[in-house]
Order: sequence, then C-alpha cells, then structure tokens
Amino acid sequence: MEGKGFTHFLDLGCGLGRHSLLFARHGFTVDSFDLSREAIEGLATKASSLALTNLTARTGDMMKLPYADRSMDCLLAYHVISHTDSKGIHTIVSEINRVLKEGGEFFLTLCSKKSWSFTEAGYPKLDEHTIVKIEDGPENGIPHFYCDETTITQLFTHANLISIRHIQDCMQNGTVLNNSWHYFILGGK
Repeated sequence: MEGKGFTHFLDLGCGLGRHSLLFARHGFTVDSFDLSREAIEGLATKASSLALTNLTARTGDMMKLPYADRSMDCLLAYHVISHTDSKGIHTIVSEINRVLKEGGEFFLTLCSKKSWSFTEAGYPKLDEHTIVKIEDGPENGIPHFYCDETTITQLFTHANLISIRHIQDCMQNGTVLNNSWHYFILGGK
C-alpha cells in the first residue's frame, strides 16, 4: 500500500487489533470494527496507552457498516466474513464495495469448500455453501460460508481480482494436522 497514497484503513473484524495497531503505528487513519465489545474495549485501551490517536474502535454488525460511502482506501477482513450464510456474504461483500473508495484495495480470506469441515465433518448445512459448526468452543452454532473460485468470481463482479491464493493452512513440519483450506484474496475497486 506504500506508494499508492492510501491513508484510511478499515480493519473489518479486527478482534484484538494486531493489524489495526500495526497500521496506526505506520501513520494510517484506522477504523477498527468488530462484533466483540470486549475485544474493542481492549483495543481502545491499548491504542490509548500507545497514544495512537489515529485509531478509532467500534462495535457493530458487518452486515451494516457504519461508514460513509467510498470512505476507505484499504480494507482487511482476515478470517471473519465467512461467519455468515450465502445471503449474508452477498450483503457483506456489498458493504465492502460501498465503503471502499474508487482505486482502493481489499485483502480478505474466505473458507474453501475443499476443507474437511465442509466436505467430511458432517456439520448441518444451511444452504449449498454454508455449514454450522456444532463442536464445543467459540464457533459452536456459528454459520460458516464456503466457496470455490467460481463462487469468488460471482461474489466480486464489482472488483478487479488481483490475486487469489488457495492455501492449506494447517500444517506443522510438513504434516497435515487438519485439512483446512482458505482463499486469500487481494482485490481492487
């Protein structure tokens, strides 16, 4: 993003804010957004302790982002927008498109249909792209949207897809620990 003139960064689904803090330390105006009030409060406290006055943190629903049209230069949504169903993903992608400036860029991840959790786990399906995880833990009862490259191109008809990487991201010392696959997508508007 250096050299592109980007100054306003949206960390969509920021969690504890590691990316938000990095971008703020590098001079970006940062909007950090997450569903978790605890995460946002912790991030706001951390930003304040570091005197990062260029970071604003708020809670809300990614289906209705509280930002003006074309207000963000760049956006990151790392392992977050898949937490919905097929209808929801279209709404979220539409919101990303709405808040991103012309010439802006986004980097996001989506769950791949090649993953064990979609193909073999036997989780209940809500629709042809969505399962609901039912094991104990923080994702119990949470829908997860899964896609393939065809679905990605259908979702991002408004975007210039710069790079799509399909990565198996759960390996240790060359041994597969879990058959988990994600798409890492860089796109521009």
